[in-house]
Amino acid sequence: MTGGAFDDYLEQWRAASPQRAMAWLFLRRHERMCYGGLAVLEHEWLKAVRDVREPQVAAAKLAWWREEMQRAAQGRARHPLTQAMFADHAIGRVPLDCWTAPVDAAVATLGAAPSPDFESLCESATPLAHALARLETQVWFGNGVAVDRASRIVVLEHLVADARALEAAAGQGRSPLPMNLLARHGLTIDALGRDSPARRAALRDHIEDLAGAFGDAARMPGMLTLLRHAGMQYDRHALERARHAEDPLSVLRSPALGLRGLLKTWRAARTWRGMARPGNSS
Repeated sequence: MTGGAFDDYLEQWRAASPQRAMAWLFLRRHERMCYGGLAVLEHEWLKAVRDVREPQVAAAKLAWWREEMQRAAQGRARHPLTQAMFADHAIGRVPLDCWTAPVDAAVATLGAAPSPDFESLCESATPLAHALARLETQVWFGNGVAVDRASRIVVLEHLVADARALEAAAGQGRSPLPMNLLARHGLTIDALGRDSPARRAALRDHIEDLAGAFGDAARMPGMLTLLRHAGMQYDRHALERARHAEDPLSVLRSPALGLRGLLKTWRAARTWRGMARPGNSS
């Protein structure tokens, strides 16, 4: 394993979203390796769910990752991400089931039936989100920290990411929107792959639901990692801009952080450092 391979993974992940690059400014070198590496690892698991068309192929990829997490916990990692991360003693102290639970939950999402409404959509995303939130909280804050708020934020971030990838999902026969919105606007899953007044209207309705749910989640008590906080503020801002836009999908995809976003991320970083367990941010 070379340090260059690990750094390449971090670079590609960071460059994919502006809020990641912004949060990166407030992480120290060790934190970038540990917390950034964890985020990239989760991204690799989610890619198997979102990008692989055949469920059997995605399941095989995830099975490989499950075995890799078991091997990494035993000091036998093969992948550049796990080799670099598990060299950190703090990572090695995280219980094995925290690493395997998200992979198992990801497998369970493969081939899931379309959700009839927004609440069902959230419920179907919750097991995977909860497993990821538990893992992140364990790595960033240690034991005994509640994950309800983080879990809800992860659910909503995933739903926003799915909405941004609308055409790709439709091309795979999946709908990021609940079925009641498709019925309300006379759409099929195939039609979601093409821009139309009906698709824009359905997406605005979905954005309204997401914006309301994000507002409720932001007011929940509980700790968030710096990366999740940055993602939440970025998504909320994008939803507010998109909810009344003529082309909501285009606005949802367009980055607009600016100085206001930088200041919010800086405040979040200060708050996080005040809550981080001793030794986690050294």
